[in-house]
Amino acid sequence: MSYGFLALNNNNQILVSSDTRNLHLITKASVPIQTNSSYNYFGGIRSWTYRVTCAVTPVPFFTMPQTTVYLNNLIVRLPTYYGVARISSVNSNTWDIEIISNYTGNYDGTSEYPEVYVFGDPRASTSQETHGLLVYRDDGTASFDSRLRPLAVAGGVSVTHPSNPRPSFPYGLNPQYCGASLADQGGHFSPTSTGNTYTLPSALGQITKPMFCFMSLAQAERRAVYTATEEECDGVELFGNCVGFQRIYTWRSTYWAFYRGGISYTSDITQFNVTANWIVVYFGCRYTYDRASGIIGIGTGNYDTQGGTWPYSNETINLTSNTVIIADASRYD
Repeated sequence: MSYGFLALNNNNQILVSSDTRNLHLITKASVPIQTNSSYNYFGGIRSWTYRVTCAVTPVPFFTMPQTTVYLNNLIVRLPTYYGVARISSVNSNTWDIEIISNYTGNYDGTSEYPEVYVFGDPRASTSQETHGLLVYRDDGTASFDSRLRPLAVAGGVSVTHPSNPRPSFPYGLNPQYCGASLADQGGHFSPTSTGNTYTLPSALGQITKPMFCFMSLAQAERRAVYTATEEECDGVELFGNCVGFQRIYTWRSTYWAFYRGGISYTSDITQFNVTANWIVVYFGCRYTYDRASGIIGIGTGNYDTQGGTWPYSNETINLTSNTVIIADASRYD
């Protein structure tokens, strides 16, 4: 940059530059327009859609309501993970933001929903204030406007998710027509990884109301296949073989769960920790049923049927370092 405006902090990091557009608060969404999924199985599944108006591509931050339970007359906070799963354009000025979580607490009005703070560059907002600092790019559009509540970043960290959300399965599931209950499926596929934890500077623990920008990129799918076979003989069994009319029934059920990466945090005045772990976002099962008929070893016909939902690819992808940006939401309330 041969000319323009540049402001640095004590660590020689850029705070304001006329070459880049700073983020400013555009709007806040406290309540989702819809709940896409809500289960207390599978370790907890929640998905909400927030709709916001923004003339540029939005950059969302979210708060993290925590699940608390009573244990031995003590209030215990369970690890509760969140992430932005999708930002989609409804039209040129309207966007839907999908937040995922494993939150399983009870709702109390609107207080238990994540609050979404949407930031964008100053082209998306205007101000009636007459005093402040306004920095322009070389094309004449604003890159920074102190009147528009610019984003103040408190900290950040790069996180990586564990390679496997569920290395093993604790028990079998019903092989017939995907007949296992949601409780059994949930216990089967709930993430068991303890996650990867990162310790940040203790000063972050003094933030009044932490909010996070984190895009859920890591994905994984795990599946388990169970089969069962039964035989019927209308004749007599001779040396282990059916002499007469015979039917063989075979069931096969492929249960599966799809995971996305999420983050949680713990903090007090002495420490601030961020943990990366998995959230189940979808689940399903695909079954097949086959009946083979025959007489004295000669086939007389087959009947088969199938149903359910096909699984995703059985793999883990996007296990790369992912950025978490932390700020204080109380500045923008």
